[in-house]
Amino acid sequence: MSDWKKAVPLIGLASAALALLLFNLLDWVHLMPGVQAAREAAIIDTAFDNVVRITVVVFAVVVAAILYMVVFFRAGPDEGEGAKFEASPGRMVEVVWLAASCVLTFGLAAYGTEEFLHLRHDSRADLDVQVKAAQWSWEFFYPAQNVNSGELLLPLGKRARISITSEDVVHSLWVPAFRLKQDAVPGRVTTLYVTPTVAGQYDIVCAELCGLDHSVMRGTVRVVEPSEFEEKLKGEAW
Repeated sequence: MSDWKKAVPLIGLASAALALLLFNLLDWVHLMPGVQAAREAAIIDTAFDNVVRITVVVFAVVVAAILYMVVFFRAGPDEGEGAKFEASPGRMVEVVWLAASCVLTFGLAAYGTEEFLHLRHDSRADLDVQVKAAQWSWEFFYPAQNVNSGELLLPLGKRARISITSEDVVHSLWVPAFRLKQDAVPGRVTTLYVTPTVAGQYDIVCAELCGLDHSVMRGTVRVVEPSEFEEKLKGEAW
């Protein structure tokens, strides 16, 4: 047990130093796209950042423990059969580690569920858009205005309900700037909700391998002021 009493402070210090180093490194590395163009993107980024922070701490503790064992528990010269003992002197460490792992796992699952429901619990929307995917293009239809479009146009600050289906194989509508992705499934309608918060033009990417030209199945979403959105939809298909 004395070995573990010495180990805990050393592992703790090494974990803290490694975690600090990794946190500083993450400040220089952008794991998500630079622009955060929707209310949902802010929610997802916050959840992602929190999970990464927890992951860094756990990773630092595991690596520090491994390094301690490598340094202080190296195998020496073969001196015959080792000492016999009935139970591991570090049994309490094992119990604590197992309990902490269970709490962390269930805690992250609960947190992820809460954030998911935060994104999807409200089915109300300011407008509806119907999306039809086909090899290898996107088509957008605005039922209230009876307008078809090859481009997704959304009003700034308005919550949109996007209903998605496919004519052939499974596709996946992904807008990196919104942090949202939803599969397009033949014979079925899936739904995505988004509230744009930054005006501009953003990429739409198919995130599901769907055939020969999957890599070029791209589109654009343009976020404009509500007045411009209404004016645009007064015209014919664009």
